[in-house]
Amino acid sequence: NRASETAVPYGKSFDWPDDGGLIRPVQYYQTGTVRIEHVSVDGEPVFEDNGERVSASNAILNMHLRLNGACSNTIFRWMLREEHSRKTIRYEETSVSDLEFDISRELQEQIQLWHFDKPVLYSLKLCLLHNGHLSDQKTVLFGFRRIRINGAKWMINGESVRLPGMEWMPGSNPHMGMAASALFNKHMLKVLRESNSVMTRFHWQQDESVLNYCDRHGILIQEEIPLWGAAPEDSKKQAELWPVIRQQIEDMITAHCNHPCIFAWGIGNELQADNEDVQMLIRKAVSYVHELDPKRQANYVSNTAWTSPETDGTSIGDCMMVNDYIGTWHKGVTQEGAWQKLMESHLDRAMISSEFGLCEPVFSGGDEERNRIFLQKIAFYRRYPQIVGAISFSLNDYRTHMGEAVDGKERVRVHGSTDLCGNKKPSYYTIQKEYCPLIVRLKENRLMLICRRDIPSYTVHGYYIRKSNRGSRIQIPDLKPGDSWIYLYRGLKESLSIHRPDGTPVFRG
Repeated sequence: NRASETAVPYGKSFDWPDDGGLIRPVQYYQTGTVRIEHVSVDGEPVFEDNGERVSASNAILNMHLRLNGACSNTIFRWMLREEHSRKTIRYEETSVSDLEFDISRELQEQIQLWHFDKPVLYSLKLCLLHNGHLSDQKTVLFGFRRIRINGAKWMINGESVRLPGMEWMPGSNPHMGMAASALFNKHMLKVLRESNSVMTRFHWQQDESVLNYCDRHGILIQEEIPLWGAAPEDSKKQAELWPVIRQQIEDMITAHCNHPCIFAWGIGNELQADNEDVQMLIRKAVSYVHELDPKRQANYVSNTAWTSPETDGTSIGDCMMVNDYIGTWHKGVTQEGAWQKLMESHLDRAMISSEFGLCEPVFSGGDEERNRIFLQKIAFYRRYPQIVGAISFSLNDYRTHMGEAVDGKERVRVHGSTDLCGNKKPSYYTIQKEYCPLIVRLKENRLMLICRRDIPSYTVHGYYIRKSNRGSRIQIPDLKPGDSWIYLYRGLKESLSIHRPDGTPVFRG
């Protein structure tokens, strides 16, 4: 666990805890003569893009399997089910003649699409029988969805969206460190989801339990290899490091490619990408990601876009992702001027503000200043449709060997809208309100809902109102960005809440 210039992270250039030892559960599997070494599943919806959100469509199921062992006298069985209803969609059995093979099937019936507001999952049960006996079995959960960048638009299931998010820094509970329990991680993810964030980033690869939660609760993720900060800038050292970078990319995609929550793979963060050799490294990494997974974004996150807006390395990725600390870490530029120059240099490119916030004690003002910065930045991003997303940094104060506050295992950066364990500060509630997809206006017995059309911007589908003194639901009609709806109700003293289809509250009042 010592810092190394032949590893990723490179040297001490990473901003999270350097805890040692095993931090993830270890599992042992026993199989027969032939086993399933790897399976990747792609659920591809079939529909025509017309700018409308598609909730169900015909689809194509693609599988790629790699087996280990002798494939003679081996039968492969598979069954596709809708996870919630347990309805069987398709069942097949075939003889195996090769250790690596593909299966592609058109599914004629309507398939429910995975969406962050309606995360429908399907299960694929795989069995290998060798000489008539079960040799191995595996169940893969996945989703059918289409997520892509189209010029300056971010399209999810046919709809152009602009999405809000917060970045969670795991491993920050001082009593658990990087070996945090699945229960605590679920607690933090629940806090993240209830902020009305629908996406996040991770600077390093996460445990399956984290990704499983995000699959089931509709949190979009950019998962990144831990190449952060001052990676080597000269080509010779990069060449020495490339095999490690390549292996980390391959391992990450191989392990996590079936999770529908992952919309993008990140290949680095703040690598001084105004340097030509670093740009070559980014280009090589993005190309390798596309080779392994051509249907997901490959992105690089930059903190040098303001110094070289025309040529900065973030433009190599599918979506331009920039960390915006203008006014704090980033000096000598203005919010309006820096972003205008970047957007004018890349008119047909989608952009995400991938980090923005306040770090104490380096910068003063406390949570009140964090709140002010958030409101100022989000108001600015909303003005420009080219900015398709904003990720506040960070959900929580976080443990890090770089921390400026406290010492020892609790050495932290006070950067969050919650503390180390997810206890909420006032700024959390500001974010929660601003990230709500509905503008809520209450006057006497009149409730008006307006679907936001800036950030966030997406169709509200399947939402409902619940009143405090009764269990019945009042269904909200589908609202596209800019649409409004008025509801007249009795009982002026009642409180009410608005919920997503899965029951997660987006508003309480």
